[in-house]
Amino acid sequence: MAFWDVFNGDADGICSLVQLRNAEPRESTLITGVKRDIALLSQVQAAQGDQITVLDVSMDKNKEALFAVLEQGAEVFYSDHHFAGDIPEHDRLTALINTASDVCTSLLVNGHLKGQFAEWAVTGAFGDNLRNSAQAAAKPLNLSEAKIEQLENLGIYINYNGYGSNLEDLHFHPAELYRQVAGYASPFDFISDNREAFEKLEHGYQA
Repeated sequence: MAFWDVFNGDADGICSLVQLRNAEPRESTLITGVKRDIALLSQVQAAQGDQITVLDVSMDKNKEALFAVLEQGAEVFYSDHHFAGDIPEHDRLTALINTASDVCTSLLVNGHLKGQFAEWAVTGAFGDNLRNSAQAAAKPLNLSEAKIEQLENLGIYINYNGYGSNLEDLHFHPAELYRQVAGYASPFDFISDNREAFEKLEHGYQA
C-alpha cells in the first residue's frame, strides 16, 4: 500500500495538506505543480489499497483519473471548493466539496479537523484572497492584529510562489515549499524557526 498526496501548488493547497499531515502524519508521494496546473490526479499510478488525498483541484477536471484510481482499488479523500460536476458515489471515495464563494479548501479541512490547526486554515484563506472568511476563522483564535497580519502576509507569499508558467519560474517547487512548512503545527513556528525559507518567500514576493 502506498500513500499519495495530490495538491494545488498554491497557498490553499499547501495549507490544506499541512493541516491534514499534522493530524495524520504519513510518508507519501507528493504530486503538485504551479497554481494553474490542476489536472494532477492522472500522474498517480495507483494500486489496490493505495490511499490518495486530493486537495484544491477541481474534481471536474480530474474526473476521468478519479474513476481510474477508484477502479484500480485505491481509496480517495477528495476536498475542494471548485466546480466538481457530478460527484461519484463510491464506497472508496470520501468527498468534502463545497463550491460556495466564501469557502476554500483550507477552511473545509479546518472544519473536517475541528479546528486543530486553524492558524494554517487562516493562512490558506488569506492566500486564496478570502479576507473576510480568513478574518472570521481567526476570530476564535484571539490573535492580535499584528499576528493576523503575519498570517495574511505568509498566505500571500506562499500563494505568490505558485504563480508561473512552469516550475522553473517559481522560487520554491511547491512540493519543496510544502516540505519546508510541513511539521509545523503553527505558521508562527515556521516564521520564527525557518527564517531562511520565510525570507526567501518574502523577498520573492517583494522583488
